[in-house]
Amino acid sequence: MQSVPSINSMSKRAASLFLIFFIPGLIFSQPTEPLKKLSLPLQGKWKERSGKEFSVFVVAVNNFPVFKKQIDSGSRIKIIYEYRNANIFLIRTTWDELIHNILPQDQVLFVDEQRTPKEELAVSDLDLSTDKVNLVFSRFPQYNGSGMVVSVKENRPDTEDIDFHGRYLPTTLSSNIFSTHATTMATIIGGGGNTYYEGRGPAWGSTISSSSFAVLLPDPDASYQQYNITVQNHSYGTSIENFYGGDAAAYDASVIARPSLMHIFSAGNSGTQTSTSGPYANVAGFANITGSFKMAKNIITVGHMDSLGVVLPLSSRGPAYDGRIKPELVAFAEDGSSGAAAIVSGIALTLQQAYKALHGADPSSALIKAILLNSADDVGSKGIDFISGYGAANAYKAMLELTNAQHFSGSVANGGNDAYNIAVPFNSRQLKITLAWNDPPAIANANKALRNDLDLELSLAATNELWHPWVLSSLPQTDSLQLLPVRKRDSLNNVEQISIDDPTPGNYQINVKGYSITASPPQSYFVAYQMDTLDKFTWNYPTRSDNIFNGKSNILRWESTYKDSTAQLEFSLDNGNSWELIDTSVILARGYYKWTPPDSFVTAILRMNFGSQNFVSDTFTISKRFDVFVGFNCPDSFMIFWNKIAGVNSYQIYSLGDKYMEPFLTTADTAIVLGKQTNSSLHYAVAPLINNKVGLRSYTYDYTTQGVGCYVRVLFGQLINESARLDLELGTIYNVRSITWQKVMLNGYISLQTINGISGLNFSYTDNSLTHGLNVYRVKIELFDGRIVYSENVTVYFAKEPYILYPNPVPQDQQVTLISTDADVAQMQLFNTVGQKIFEKTFNDFINTIPTNGLSKGIYFLRIVKDGQLQKALKLIVY
Repeated sequence: MQSVPSINSMSKRAASLFLIFFIPGLIFSQPTEPLKKLSLPLQGKWKERSGKEFSVFVVAVNNFPVFKKQIDSGSRIKIIYEYRNANIFLIRTTWDELIHNILPQDQVLFVDEQRTPKEELAVSDLDLSTDKVNLVFSRFPQYNGSGMVVSVKENRPDTEDIDFHGRYLPTTLSSNIFSTHATTMATIIGGGGNTYYEGRGPAWGSTISSSSFAVLLPDPDASYQQYNITVQNHSYGTSIENFYGGDAAAYDASVIARPSLMHIFSAGNSGTQTSTSGPYANVAGFANITGSFKMAKNIITVGHMDSLGVVLPLSSRGPAYDGRIKPELVAFAEDGSSGAAAIVSGIALTLQQAYKALHGADPSSALIKAILLNSADDVGSKGIDFISGYGAANAYKAMLELTNAQHFSGSVANGGNDAYNIAVPFNSRQLKITLAWNDPPAIANANKALRNDLDLELSLAATNELWHPWVLSSLPQTDSLQLLPVRKRDSLNNVEQISIDDPTPGNYQINVKGYSITASPPQSYFVAYQMDTLDKFTWNYPTRSDNIFNGKSNILRWESTYKDSTAQLEFSLDNGNSWELIDTSVILARGYYKWTPPDSFVTAILRMNFGSQNFVSDTFTISKRFDVFVGFNCPDSFMIFWNKIAGVNSYQIYSLGDKYMEPFLTTADTAIVLGKQTNSSLHYAVAPLINNKVGLRSYTYDYTTQGVGCYVRVLFGQLINESARLDLELGTIYNVRSITWQKVMLNGYISLQTINGISGLNFSYTDNSLTHGLNVYRVKIELFDGRIVYSENVTVYFAKEPYILYPNPVPQDQQVTLISTDADVAQMQLFNTVGQKIFEKTFNDFINTIPTNGLSKGIYFLRIVKDGQLQKALKLIVY
């Protein structure tokens, strides 16, 4: 074994953070010059850094055990973190140590500086129909991610959020820093929809966990296994980085170690920026993925598009540094790619659950990747591209491919050839086949990341035709990167795709060949396929489980493979007995239409007519959000109420159960009173029942935090001139017989005014007979059942003198209050009877306190001084 020069000789200044990387069994040639081991960004800036400056680096070595032994045997370099699967460490030293002692080491292959991750924004609105998640809700309700665990790698989400109620898994991996971004990502992935319908994610049955992104490396393999994590979402980035870093190799190694684990990354929000280094330097509008870890092969990077399938300008573009396709997918998220990655993570969880339910084991991440990419809808330019990758995620088609077993797997050795037959029927519109495999990690800073090169081919013996996969030009020129794909052998990607429009019916042969397999042979692989049928129409949105908003523009969605170009669109509010026209010239190929339905709470159906065909949608609800209010919150009961909705005769009441909002009561009333002893939940919501279908549910409220007490929402008193103005707002007048204003006098409370025949929620009273000092009021509420409810006291201070001291006399150790008629800055000075100053305090408020703890019983004198002038002298008696 080659010896390593002693690290004990390193400078005493050593103290920076490094990442050290090694792939067992691999031997790589070394750069002849140490500085060439630096990543491209560091090669351009290392001279600018101070030799004594501490930093964080990624360092790849070719003999991990020996290097670690040297560090452990006396070196002052502290190991911060180890990723053992890829033999990676985090260590600490200075730039001097890096340049003079680390880089010259024969074992060191590559060095990069650790970066600070940035959250890549969140969505402001969520439209799950764009990615057809709503269709999975409707057609496959059993697949909601139940039993699966997702990790959100960034800061910690709000673990008390009711959308994760009963489904958050605390782990030792979690950050101590709370983040609303992390909460949003977790909600998009697997929120339970408890707060509102927008809080429901694709995997609303999954378990949510969290992992800190303080270290930009995979978590330990044992942790993924311990917590049963099968998807980890990474909605963050760094700067544009076009190289295969040690972190990229680590994520590839992470998937090799745990083949069922999926790492899903946001592509970034730098689509309008230009790379300044690497093979694509100065190529505007391309190769601006944010983070070298996103150059990994066995992951999925996701860009973002709007609700009409248009990839947004800020969405980061590919290719990867070596010409591979990036991003692999796009998904809906109008404000950033963070939310797009989260949606794909949620979809992946549902696919994993479905596979496990059907086959009794977790699927390979390469299989789920093949299905996701094969089922994606083509957006933008025709075919694969460096903007949308393989297309827009389609959760429903992916679920169909998986549950219909439109996939197979195998393994192939170098030079091997696996053949599979597939029958393509008449009336097929498109055949699409995708091959994917998890490729062993390459060495950090490799010129090309792919190690095991497989080939996908398709042939039809009847016509002697042969098809190769689609391949993009990766030349570093804008016009080349914009070219449409061509059919040829792919030598860069570990995903290959073949598609044929209007395929000739017949028996096709799929060949998977081992063109060059040099690492860990044989290479396992997975193939997914689909055949779209001609003359087929499907309503995608709304479905039977969807609600559309009344009086507001909604996007209707469908998919049609008919050759007709236009159609007539209608709607019915009476179950098809009569129809109202929406548009006579709807463009079928567009797949969507913006429609503003009537401003009513109703059920409806849609109908699309063209030629002799008509297609009717599911029955759906048209409604909008309405508000629920808290009437009172008394010790034994509480009341919630809402305004009556025209045309709605009954309402469904929900409370928060162990995990989700659960219906527990149906009522025709617009208010309910619930006893606390039998209703322990604090969270409630209401939904209208429209022709026996549940309409859009209200926001969920915690009735204890709505500012309503036992009937009294607000009781406020203020001094106006020399009168006390009292204002009362009730939460409800339900069961209220009368309201009485009361005031504290020497012999207790006296009634000032009683109001009968209550109407409205707001009341006021003016007291013109104020006493010097404190004027204390309350409200007495008499209910029809004889019960009496009292408000809390409200106090109005009235001073004939500029200063009032109370209580006076005061018991020993009880606080004294000084009331001032103005809030100007002044000093309080307390003296005893022999003239000693006992206490001094500056005050600048109307109400000020004086502590008496430590004061002996007796007489004291309080002086009020402002601007050096005595304002008032008061006597204080302590007993």
